[in-house]
Amino acid sequence: MDAANDVDFQDVAVTDLALQEFTPDPVRSMPLVVAVRRAIGAVREETRALRANPTADLKIFEYGKSQALLDLSRARTLVPPAFYSEELREDIAEFKEVLDENVGLLQLHMNAVTEVVGMMSRTMIDYESDGTYQAPFPERAR
Repeated sequence: MDAANDVDFQDVAVTDLALQEFTPDPVRSMPLVVAVRRAIGAVREETRALRANPTADLKIFEYGKSQALLDLSRARTLVPPAFYSEELREDIAEFKEVLDENVGLLQLHMNAVTEVVGMMSRTMIDYESDGTYQAPFPERAR
């Protein structure tokens, strides 16, 4: 190391820096609280619809969830984590639970759709096939 470039950080004055102590701030957290609660509502609506009618058209929920994501993104930039109020932390924990439930239900439906599509594909292939390329059935032992 070059002696001219060595910096003793203990000698650097920090008087120009204003150190701020961050504490939870319910007022400053409010935009994010509102956004998280709106997102919880949007996800819960979709989950309720899926439970009530497994064949529900989810397109109508797409806009609400997209808008909630946009609101969350914007509010997140306004509220640093150091200012998260206890109320916000509780809402975030609830949002995680609501999302987990929604994702589980959507995954269940996607698995069912995949299974039905697989059966339909096999049925169509079997129907259109003349048997030329199918493996022959083994003959019974005599």
